[in-house]
Amino acid sequence: MADELIRAAGALLWRPSADGAEGAKDLQVALVHRPNRKDWSFPKGKLEPGEHPVAAAVREVAEETGYHVALGRPLPSRRYQVDGQPKQVRYWAATTLDEMPPPFFPTTEIDELVWLAPGEAADRLTYPHDVELLPALGRHRIDTVPLVLARHAKAVKRAQWHGTVDSARPLEVRGVEQSRRLVPILGAYGIRSVHSSDATRCRDTVLPYARSRQLDVVDEPLLSEEGHGAARKASRARMAELLQLPEPMVVCSHRPVLPDLIAAVDPRGVGSAQRPLAPGAVLVMHRAFGPKGVSVVAVERHRS
Repeated sequence: MADELIRAAGALLWRPSADGAEGAKDLQVALVHRPNRKDWSFPKGKLEPGEHPVAAAVREVAEETGYHVALGRPLPSRRYQVDGQPKQVRYWAATTLDEMPPPFFPTTEIDELVWLAPGEAADRLTYPHDVELLPALGRHRIDTVPLVLARHAKAVKRAQWHGTVDSARPLEVRGVEQSRRLVPILGAYGIRSVHSSDATRCRDTVLPYARSRQLDVVDEPLLSEEGHGAARKASRARMAELLQLPEPMVVCSHRPVLPDLIAAVDPRGVGSAQRPLAPGAVLVMHRAFGPKGVSVVAVERHRS
């Protein structure tokens, strides 16, 4: 249909300038040239059927630039017309996971890749809607580290569970599928540390991702329903400890526990973080580390 919305995703891949600074005015962003349209833009592309936007953003950057990236904080979406059809592109800041810059191989789709300072990029970009994205890089810190809070996937209902220990209650079929769909979502943020309530339904929610990256799942008994109920203050203190760890991590817990954990991470409630999460959903909290401690500069949520 002519008016069907085209959904796409991309990223502003950035790196510090040659002098090593990381301020918004001292960085470079990657632009790509499309010979068929004779334009310069940020790497982006359409979602594949059933693909999550964050996974699409990471895939498109890799296909168009050769860089394997981790997403940072979200940037404003852009909506415009392409050949008479509405198109919406969701963007994130992104950094490379590659230890060394990968070689660039021109293709019929992308024949040039350049790194430019924001001012130079504004002059090179073809479309105003792309230029309008550049100031968003400077509104908040972009050298952020994600902390993902996950609600465990759909579990077998208590009334249908015949076991004697509730913590052993497993995921149902739908929950197993949700846990699999979390793999590319967590991967898009470059998660390197996996923590979970020691309940089976929580561990099994993040286990597929941990196995895909050959990571261990760290049990967090204080973040379980039983542990939190018995020692709420200690549970919040443990979450506050995890907040201070400067590594991309996921923490999986339970619906009744999550409000306290969220409050421990983000007491100001950036991005309406207190709204309940659905089973298998995640809250991505982008942390900035500085002399005065850790602050949450952006929050986003995704369903699996």
